Amino acid sequence: MTTQSQPSVRSPRRFRPWLVGGVAIVILGAGTAAAVFLWQRLSQRPIAPGMAIAPKSALLTLTLPTDPKPWEALAKSGLLQAQPWLNPSYDPLSPEGVNLAQLDYLKDVRPFIGDQATVVLLPITPESVRESPVPPHVWIVPTLNVPMGEQLLQSVIGEPITEINGVKIFKAKGILPDPDSGANTSGAQDAIALVTHENQAYILWSQHQSALQQVIATAQANNGIGSQPTYQQAVKGLSDHRPLVELYVNLPAFLASQMAAPEGSLPEPPRELQGIVLTADMTSEQIELEAVTWRSQQDQALVSEGESRELSRLVPETTLAFYSTGSFRNLWQNTPASVQETITNTVKELTGLDWQQAFVPWMDGEFAAAFVPVPALGNAPSLLFLSQTSDRPQASQTLSQLDSQIRDRLRWQVQQTATEPQPITTWRIPPGLPVGQHGWLNDQTLFLGLGPLTDMSTPPERSLADSPLYRAVLPQPKDTQFYLNLSNLGSLQNNLLLPELAPEVARSLQPFAALGITSHVRDNQFTHYMARIRLKPLSPP
Repeated sequence: MTTQSQPSVRSPRRFRPWLVGGVAIVILGAGTAAAVFLWQRLSQRPIAPGMAIAPKSALLTLTLPTDPKPWEALAKSGLLQAQPWLNPSYDPLSPEGVNLAQLDYLKDVRPFIGDQATVVLLPITPESVRESPVPPHVWIVPTLNVPMGEQLLQSVIGEPITEINGVKIFKAKGILPDPDSGANTSGAQDAIALVTHENQAYILWSQHQSALQQVIATAQANNGIGSQPTYQQAVKGLSDHRPLVELYVNLPAFLASQMAAPEGSLPEPPRELQGIVLTADMTSEQIELEAVTWRSQQDQALVSEGESRELSRLVPETTLAFYSTGSFRNLWQNTPASVQETITNTVKELTGLDWQQAFVPWMDGEFAAAFVPVPALGNAPSLLFLSQTSDRPQASQTLSQLDSQIRDRLRWQVQQTATEPQPITTWRIPPGLPVGQHGWLNDQTLFLGLGPLTDMSTPPERSLADSPLYRAVLPQPKDTQFYLNLSNLGSLQNNLLLPELAPEVARSLQPFAALGITSHVRDNQFTHYMARIRLKPLSPP
C-alpha cells in the first residue's frame, strides 16, 4: 500500500498586533506631518524676495510688481492724473528708464526678472551725501535664476567702477538720464551689480556705492529684514495674496530721521510702535489697505478692545466722521503713554478733574466720538461723545462734578431740562448761547456734545449704520473702527473745532468718497488694520 505524500502546509504567520499598530502610527504621523507642513505653507503669506537682502537699518522698503498690467489698470482709473504726487519718477526698471538704455522692457527685461522689485531707503550718512544729494536708496530686482541674472546684467552695464566684498560694481548704462542729457540728477553716478543669495540672483542699482555695500554685506551675512522673526510674524498676519504695493517702515528709525531733517516737523512718535507692514490693492471702486503694526515684547501687552456694533445706530446717516471701540478702558490700556499723558493733562487743565480717576474706571463699554452736522446751523459740525457703562451711578457722579467745574471754573451757565425720555443738561455761555450738552440715551449709554448742538432727544430716522457709504467701507464693523465721509468734507471747514485743510490737501481728497478703517488686536504684540477708501465714480469724458 502506497502512501500518498501530502503537500506540506505552511503554518500561518503569527499575528503581531504591535506591528500593525506601529505601521498605523507611522502612517498617521506622516499624514499629520504632511498636513501640518502643507497648512503652514498655504497659510503663510510669502515674503517678497528682495526683503531677504534688505538691510535691517533700512528706514523703509517699498515692493512693487514688475508686471505692467496692474499699472495699466491704475492708469485707466484716472487716479494718477488726479493725484500728481503718485506719479512715479524714473526707476531702474520703469519703461522710461529702460528706454534710455535702448532696451524694450517687455522683451529685454521682463522675461529675466521676478514678479516683484523692492526699493530700500537707507539712513543718510556723510558718505551718502558726498555721493549724491538724494536720500540713499537701492533697487533690489530678483532675477529668475543666476544665468539669466548674469545675462540681464551684461545688457545694462557700462565700464567697471570698483569691487565691494568680492562683488564687481559697474556703471549703469543709461538706466537713468545722464547729467549731460539735461535731466536733473545732480551729477550722480548710477552703479549696478549682481549679487547672489541662497541660489537667487539679484540686480542691485543705486546712486550710492555706500548703499550698495550695505545690501551686499547683508546678503553675505544672511541677516536681511525678511529673516527677522518679528517681521515674519507681521507678514503672516496679512491676507495671502500678492498686493499691488507692499510697504515696510522701521518706525523709530524713520521718524527719527524725519525729525532730524532741517524741514522735519513731525511730533514725537509713540515709542511703543516698532514697525509696520502695509499692503495696498485697488479696484475700480476702491483702494484697500491692510497693515500690521507691532510693539516691542518689553512693552505692556496689548489687550482686546472688544466689539463695537451699537453706537453707530445712535448717530444719523449724515455723520461726517465717526470713531468707536468696544471698550474704552481697554483702548486706554493700549494707548501709548505719551498720548495718555497729553489727554490727561488737557482734561485736567480744562476741567480740573483727573481723567484716569474720574472717567476711565466707569467707561468699560463701547465708546464713540463723532462729528455730526447740524442742519439748523448750516450743517456746522457738532462734536459728540458716546459712552456705554455698567456703572451708571459712578458715571452720574462724574458728570455732576464736571457740571460743578464748568459752572465754578469757567463761569458758564448749567441748566437741566426735563426732556423725555431722559433729562438733558446744557452748558451756556453769556448771553445764553448753548455750547455743550450731556444726558442719557438709555440706561447704559450717555452722550456729551460740544460746539453747535445736535438734537439727541430722539433716535435718528436713518442711522449711520444704515448708510450705504458707511457699509461700503466698513462691511464688517465689529472691531475698533473709524469712518470719514470725504464727499462732504467741506462741512468740516470753517468751524472752531478743526483746523482748515490746506487747499492742496483738499484738492487731493476730491477723488475719494469715504474712508473706513478697522483695527483688531491680534495678540499681545501685534495689531491688524484694514482700510478701504471708496472712490467717486469717474466723470464721463
